[in-house]
Amino acid sequence: MTDNIQKLSIRLLKNSVKPSEALREGVDLENWQKIEGAKIALDTMGGTPPKWVDFLELSADEKNKVWNNTAYGLVFLNTSGRWFAVSFGMGHVKLDPAKFEQDFGLRVVLNSVDEEQLKSADVRTPDENTLSRRSQTSRGSDQTAFAIDVERDIIRGLAGTPKEKDFATRVAGSDALSMDRRLKVTDLPKACDDALAMYAKDNYKEHFSWVDQIKHVRQTDLLEKLDKAAALKLEAVIGGADPDGMHLAFPIIYDPEKGASIRYKGFRSKLVFPDLDLTGYLNALHDQGVTSFDVDDLRKHSVHEVDEYGKDCGKIWKINECLVLEAEVDGHTYVLSGGRWYQVAHDFATQLVDFFNNLKKEELPDALPDENEEKYNSRLKTKEVDLLCLDRKLIKPTGWTTPIEACDFLDRKARIIHVKDKTSSSRLSHLFNQGMVSGRILIVDGAARDLIRGKINEVQDETGQTNFVDIIAPDGGNFQSRDYTIVYAVIGTGDKPKLPFFSLVTLRQAVRELTALGYQAAFAWIKKPASVGVKPATSADGDQDEEAIIEEEGEAA
Repeated sequence: MTDNIQKLSIRLLKNSVKPSEALREGVDLENWQKIEGAKIALDTMGGTPPKWVDFLELSADEKNKVWNNTAYGLVFLNTSGRWFAVSFGMGHVKLDPAKFEQDFGLRVVLNSVDEEQLKSADVRTPDENTLSRRSQTSRGSDQTAFAIDVERDIIRGLAGTPKEKDFATRVAGSDALSMDRRLKVTDLPKACDDALAMYAKDNYKEHFSWVDQIKHVRQTDLLEKLDKAAALKLEAVIGGADPDGMHLAFPIIYDPEKGASIRYKGFRSKLVFPDLDLTGYLNALHDQGVTSFDVDDLRKHSVHEVDEYGKDCGKIWKINECLVLEAEVDGHTYVLSGGRWYQVAHDFATQLVDFFNNLKKEELPDALPDENEEKYNSRLKTKEVDLLCLDRKLIKPTGWTTPIEACDFLDRKARIIHVKDKTSSSRLSHLFNQGMVSGRILIVDGAARDLIRGKINEVQDETGQTNFVDIIAPDGGNFQSRDYTIVYAVIGTGDKPKLPFFSLVTLRQAVRELTALGYQAAFAWIKKPASVGVKPATSADGDQDEEAIIEEEGEAA
């Protein structure tokens, strides 16, 4: 038989896993004589009409014309001391992903692809609101065409043209390796051998070394160990240990103006809190006499958006989806964010901590227990505090279709201050981006500076403050960025500032850009006392809300 271009999908079994252990139930393997020691599974899935036939109210004869049958094939072969699975059709759905090496295909692609001939990239940006995207180009390009943020993004899949044409004409990979290769069936062991050899290389470090900085953890045994570490850390905090950066954050981009309160369920708590806060969760646990915590509680305890009566009125999340913490396990640093664990390269983590420790720090007034960003800014909008509040004073820069906020506060030391609550990394990312955008506009858009000066005059008329307007040079004036300090101010509980790992990454990027623009950059930690829970409101006769009681009884069941 002549050699033809064949599309192959190859997976590498973990070292101790046998082919029979890598299959889902209902799949039978047989010895395959074409290749020595190989095993094969062939079958057809389906045998039923698709669900939409009922909607169309098709007759029996009509249903027989659209019968679902999907063929699949799986070939297991052993070469170079390792087992491989080669799937055809829908064969991959019959495999247990936990039994295969993670990122096998991605590593092969990274080592084999021509770095100037990439065609597509699957990228995930982990955060409290994880962003996943696939980018494709019309012709081969380098990695800059895909706008990959090398300090934050995780590559989950990559496709392109390999440097060695004998290896393949096209490669793509994540856990599985997809390749187009000229071969006949007896060449399958050689194709797997070549893939394993490419997997073992470290060529990727020349052009893609940054992929090792952050890795999404998906190994079942490691995840179990990490969840146990998280449970132990939380149990220690319940017992009075320092949270050391542990906090709760919304796993989505949260609208702080919704007005919903927070209630923690799964352990009979009836306390209601004004905001998502680790201290509030701990108060709720203590109120119910909870002194221990195990892995199951990570999924049993939940966060609910509730109204003033403690009734559900919005979204619900498991506590592990909101928990943000860092853990050291077996000498490695891991981050739990948005319900996912990530491993951080040691050198990368050290660099970020050193950066934050060396960043200039500024002082701002403390926040009150019930204050969010809006309430804090409003309270400081007085003559007694020598800060001019520009919160919600929007201007539209030249050529922009949407207005922006120049800053939250301006002071006489030429500090341009931006404030946000520490409720999620996604909100902090917005804070850091806001500072960069404002900084650029102040330099290049004189007309926008005049609009800002107009807002300053409006505030001075409201508050009686004076002499702030000339801090910002007018259009045509001499605006020197080096005279200004961009201050990122974060409202959070605890005496010592500590940001989520991915927020540190974004902050460093923002500071680098501001420095390149000539600004000085600084950070301010606005200390906020922990919030205190309140009992749900009661009805007129003094009894608790009936629906809340029913929910608690359901939890007990």
